[in-house]
Amino acid sequence: MADKPLLHFEISERKVLLRIFDVLFVLIALLLLNNFTDFDYFRITKGFWYWTFLLVTYLEVFAHIFELYDLQKASKFDIVLKNVVLTSSITVLFFILTPIISPSLPDNRFQILYFFLTISITLLCWRAAYIYLIASPRFNKKVIIVGDSFDIQMIAEAFKKADPNYEIVGFVNTDGRIETSNDELIQFNVKELREAVQNYHIKEIVVASGYKTGLMLPLYNELSFLLNKGFPIRDYMQVYEEITARIPVQNVDHDFYRYFPFSRSNQNKFYLYGLRLFDIVISLIGILFGIVLIPIILIGNIMGNRGPLFYIQERIGKNG
Repeated sequence: MADKPLLHFEISERKVLLRIFDVLFVLIALLLLNNFTDFDYFRITKGFWYWTFLLVTYLEVFAHIFELYDLQKASKFDIVLKNVVLTSSITVLFFILTPIISPSLPDNRFQILYFFLTISITLLCWRAAYIYLIASPRFNKKVIIVGDSFDIQMIAEAFKKADPNYEIVGFVNTDGRIETSNDELIQFNVKELREAVQNYHIKEIVVASGYKTGLMLPLYNELSFLLNKGFPIRDYMQVYEEITARIPVQNVDHDFYRYFPFSRSNQNKFYLYGLRLFDIVISLIGILFGIVLIPIILIGNIMGNRGPLFYIQERIGKNG
């Protein structure tokens, strides 16, 4: 029997939830800091509305670049901790370096530190609450596994142990020679796959058969249809590694190269562009800092070294 419709958030709605509350909690924290302390570097007022707009823009952009809205990573606090620190650091750096439309640097430089800590701690507290109060118990992901009868039981047990919120509803048995029964899992036929996705509120299909016998043509066609409709279909090895932070070594001998750690961030073009921009900005800062130091280095070189500051090394010896 199909489940009754449940009150739940779709993936896009969860991202909107994160974006809205990231901004809301940060602004509330800064407002409280301004009202109850001597902090006056950043003020939320009508006269300085563009300060708020600038901060929100930077926060949203860098939070996206550093994958704070990747739902898989947003549910793991260790990853969130790193990404929040990066996001807060770069947001504050760009905010204080923006000319004209950002506030002037305060006489008390500790206010910049308070500004950074307020943003970081607020984001961490809100994201911790999201992980432990919302993401973990409420946003259960219902999944159908596509695999052979041996793998089904193994995968179900592994996922349940690693993440109790990863609920496997049923499976499609790709090994027609073996009949399997399981009181906890529903076995679907290939023709029932589309209907099962709708009736059981399935959020993802995990495929775990390609490394042995491949997929049957009817099943391949069904999966292709769902994929073209935008339904998420993922490989078992990738899902297993993300949930458990390990690889299923029992299958390495079947297809070794599936486990080679190729970078998966190369699909996120925005992420790559953001990192490249960050590299360029840091490089320019380093070059400017070096230019400032060159006169001092040049004077020291004249006093302590007879040779020029810049020179070409003369190669000597065999084949020099």
